[in-house]
Amino acid sequence: MLINSHHDNKVTDKSEKSKRRLYHRNHRNKHEKLNRKPCQNYSNQITHYKPDQYHSLDFAVFYYYDVAAGKTTCWTELDIQNKGIKNFSPHLWELRHLTALYLNNNKISRLPPEICQLQNLVHLDLSNNKLRSLPVELGDMLKLHDLLLTNNSIRLLPYELGRLFQLTKLELEGNPLTPELLQKSREVNGTQKLLQFLLDTLEAPASPPDRPWLTVREKTGKHMSFKVMCYNILSDSLAKGTKYGYCPSSALAWDHRKHLIMSQITESGADIIALQEVETDKYYNFFLPALKNQGYEGCFCPKSRSKTLPEEERKHVDGCAIFFNRNKFGLHKEKFIDYSQLAIANAEGADDMINRVQTKDNIGIVCCLDIKEPSHGTRHNKLVILNTHINWDPEYSDVKLIQNIMFMNEVETFVKEIKGCYSIPMVVAGDFNSTPDSAVIEFLLKSQISTEHREFHGLKYHGFLKKANGESLGNKNGCKHFKHGFKLKSCYSDDLLDKLRYTNYTYDFKGILDHIFHSKDSLRTVGVLGGIDVDWLKENKIIGCPNVHYPSDHFPLISELELINPNSR
Repeated sequence: MLINSHHDNKVTDKSEKSKRRLYHRNHRNKHEKLNRKPCQNYSNQITHYKPDQYHSLDFAVFYYYDVAAGKTTCWTELDIQNKGIKNFSPHLWELRHLTALYLNNNKISRLPPEICQLQNLVHLDLSNNKLRSLPVELGDMLKLHDLLLTNNSIRLLPYELGRLFQLTKLELEGNPLTPELLQKSREVNGTQKLLQFLLDTLEAPASPPDRPWLTVREKTGKHMSFKVMCYNILSDSLAKGTKYGYCPSSALAWDHRKHLIMSQITESGADIIALQEVETDKYYNFFLPALKNQGYEGCFCPKSRSKTLPEEERKHVDGCAIFFNRNKFGLHKEKFIDYSQLAIANAEGADDMINRVQTKDNIGIVCCLDIKEPSHGTRHNKLVILNTHINWDPEYSDVKLIQNIMFMNEVETFVKEIKGCYSIPMVVAGDFNSTPDSAVIEFLLKSQISTEHREFHGLKYHGFLKKANGESLGNKNGCKHFKHGFKLKSCYSDDLLDKLRYTNYTYDFKGILDHIFHSKDSLRTVGVLGGIDVDWLKENKIIGCPNVHYPSDHFPLISELELINPNSR
């Protein structure tokens, strides 16, 4: 018998209600004679429940003949309180659609580990029972907001409860817990403090296996090769427990993270390093001196809001940085690109440019490097490196696209000023906050995008696009396109993207947002760094980063590139 409580599948038809009341009054015994068993038995008590006992609840009772007749049910709460329940039927764990389960005021002395199968539970009331302990699997119920455990006999809490980072109410009064735990729970914000204590005490997972190096092709040995790293390191001002509640506080601390980040950089052997979310203070007082000691030079551009802030606050504004191996490269020219200022300059009367694009203070940086090593038969003596951090908000896909269009438009002007043509080898890296199937990536790889693309949301950017692309837009099949003048290719081809799986790994999002591209006709990929071991993530129940082993919510990308002459691919 399925009991739909708390008005999720309320029977509203009066005649139907009358039929059911008549059935239950006259045919209760007949039901047993016909061997019409209820659909589910949730405990050794539920089979004795009588429909008229639920007069205080909105409910519907489903039997097998209801299901056979095609009737459906949609209910999310189950109330089994004050019934003297001691044990559970395994059928209860099949109700994985439940969001609330009321088991209070019973005689439950043991909570089975299978409770964790109810992954959608938001509210679990186990108060006024006889529980002596809790299963560690309770820490896997990540959607829990309320966990009520008052008046039981619980002496210890499993450290795994600390993983319940969305829990806002944890009631523990009336349990013989240690004074330390009870004291923490009674403090202001006691639930969060107690959970953080448990999480910080929980044993850290084993170290992950090294990411594999994936060879794309063998190097010819005739031309110069170099490695590029792209890495969003997670700004210190954003690495807070309020945002990453599943991360131990010690692993969020800058003193812990900075050493891991620097180890990843130095162990990569990268010749060019493109970093995002580098705070101004951290760039000048940590990264620049540390990497200079290891043979790098760098350039840095903070986000545009730093121009309007007091000096003390300016230190914490993040931006993009490019470091390069000074034994291989020298800085020829650099340019900082402020999308907010460009939006103002190119608004062309469009309110959306002001209201949507100008308000986002994302930036980009482009450097032209002189190649110091012998050319090994290639005619290239310069290399252009781009690094950008695009707006994060998925609701603003038009802004992401406009920012990229402005970026590439500024890069075209920059390259023309250097050589007057597009033949300089180019590497484009960044946190584009865009998946491989997005309009942003389509624009970069196909060198054009329709002005009617759905990710513009029908907003009026035509004035800007016309100005940015010259007097007229490219016309293909009657549809206007905005174009850029470079032929780019991703360092991670489709099959390599399948192996990469993630560059951003949080509780709310897991996917590829970071990318490295290169000029098709002057560079080729010879190898890339593979993805994180997925089995390790599953086995250790890693629901998001950062954590004790990974200092950012992003994973670094590394690609080795080789210079080539045009038409020698």
